[in-house]
Amino acid sequence: MSETPRSGQGVETLQVVRLSEQYFADMASSWQELVFDSDSDPLFMGWPWLYTWWETWAGSLELELALLGAFTEEGILVGLAPFYCHRFRLPLGYELRRLHFLGNAWRICPTVRTEYCGLVIRRGWENRVVEKVMSEVCRLDWQEMVVCDQGVQDLLQWQKTFDRLGETVSTVPRIIDSGVRVVTDGNFEDWLGQLGRNTRLKAYNRRNYLNQRGELRFRYVSDDATDDFFSTLNRFHERRWGKPCFEPDALRFHQRLLTRLTPDNRALSVLEFNGEPVSMLYDLRVGDSQYNLQTGFLESFDSKVALGTLHLGFAIEQSFMDPRVRYYDLLAGQGKKTFYKRHFQGEHVHFLTVQYARHPVMRSIYRLQSWLPGRLRQSINRFVRL
Repeated sequence: MSETPRSGQGVETLQVVRLSEQYFADMASSWQELVFDSDSDPLFMGWPWLYTWWETWAGSLELELALLGAFTEEGILVGLAPFYCHRFRLPLGYELRRLHFLGNAWRICPTVRTEYCGLVIRRGWENRVVEKVMSEVCRLDWQEMVVCDQGVQDLLQWQKTFDRLGETVSTVPRIIDSGVRVVTDGNFEDWLGQLGRNTRLKAYNRRNYLNQRGELRFRYVSDDATDDFFSTLNRFHERRWGKPCFEPDALRFHQRLLTRLTPDNRALSVLEFNGEPVSMLYDLRVGDSQYNLQTGFLESFDSKVALGTLHLGFAIEQSFMDPRVRYYDLLAGQGKKTFYKRHFQGEHVHFLTVQYARHPVMRSIYRLQSWLPGRLRQSINRFVRL
């Protein structure tokens, strides 16, 4: 691997190439090397997650890969733009071609959620790669581009780059969501002390209450027990929400994903009471973060115990004890009744989903829509998938 060049070097030598599906399938090593030498999220922008997503849904959703790779003249990969194209007809018969980031199928079909989306760029190459890659993105055949779950600064960069390239687009804000990540490179006792009284009771102190009534045990799930883990997680989720946690495609996704991760990446855990599972926590540990992807628990276990919060308390404590983990990431999304994650005294992360329209007709439609009441506009957009 050559040394990362200083700012201003090698701009003219960059080449951006559209990569084939076979190349995508075979590039796990070079993709992962790039991810860990970038500021991109190592789980969601990693090859195991994105290739497994593509493998699971591309065929059934009729998606066209638009994966761009930026290479130096020596053939060193310094950037990736993980896109795909999707073509569909509006109810009035107009065909629309959208460019999406791999990992999300906004307005197409529910899939697993991919957060922290963005370009993957080797440190030190950011400005040069963005300019080159976005020039190629603008040459692709699309009328709209959907950017899901990105930060504010990343989205500002998109708009500035469009402006520099002279690309006329209308920006249509869609969704603002929030998540929380707990900084775990300090002291667990200090973090507990920062919690509100009620949160500390739910996340930690209720251990004493249960231990007085039986045996409470937190343990990690072995690699050969993941099928049982997902089955129990689905069962708990169905009792609480009326539907399984993972539909068949999503379940296949996670099962395949685990085969592409190392044992050190897996942090699936179970909370048992008197030898019986009462709570399941699906966590993955990648880079310096542990991600809480899903929880499931017996909702009617004990009215005095919030099992999900108690289980998270165990997992966060383990993260404080693990020198590899700097963040316990609760990710985006609300709870069943409240945004419970805000009580965990972590950093707030905001995710935005934005649509860029460059077709003149679509730009006019969105401009007219801006005058409609919000709920009416949302209802129309859901119906016609705009």
